[in-house]
Amino acid sequence: MIDHNLNGHAIIFFGSIANQGWLDVIPIRFVTFAQMELPIDSDDRVVCRLALENQMILLTANRSMKGKNSLEQVMRIKYS
Repeated sequence: MIDHNLNGHAIIFFGSIANQGWLDVIPIRFVTFAQMELPIDSDDRVVCRLALENQMILLTANRSMKGKNSLEQVMRIKYS
């Protein structure tokens, strides 16, 4: 799942993956917050939960590292 601040980067990244032939080997699909009907200002905990429940990798550069619902805290609790 692509965080809203990486949409442009995701297009370039996906193109690179396709050009290298990875799509012939592994089915990779990039989805946006909009496609998941997720508001761009969603709480990190909600974003993380949605990604985990749907077996997605979250590509982000815009999540918080402070507070009980920050991605950092959610990941520490989930994987500790």
